[in-house]
Amino acid sequence: MRASLRFTFAWEGGFELFRTVDLSASGAFVIRGDEAVLPTLGVVGECAFNLESMEIRTAARVVRVSADGFGVLFEGLSRAHEDRVCGWIFRQETRRAEED
Repeated sequence: MRASLRFTFAWEGGFELFRTVDLSASGAFVIRGDEAVLPTLGVVGECAFNLESMEIRTAARVVRVSADGFGVLFEGLSRAHEDRVCGWIFRQETRRAEED
């Protein structure tokens, strides 16, 4: 789903603050801020983002890289955190449907 959340990604080559464009229970696509360094394809790092005051932190692998951002696949996301992400997405979709 489309979502704009603060998203940090730390990997062996750096640590940067990004913003999500899309979020799912399996991963995210993020865009970089001004002059932020992008990780390369295949890099594994740790990501963190907040959903309704709960920090979600997990390992993630870079599976797509573009000129302005990259996509990650979450690895080892706990069941509780996966449920939290799915619930948040469901609530956001419900709110948007009610607004239409």
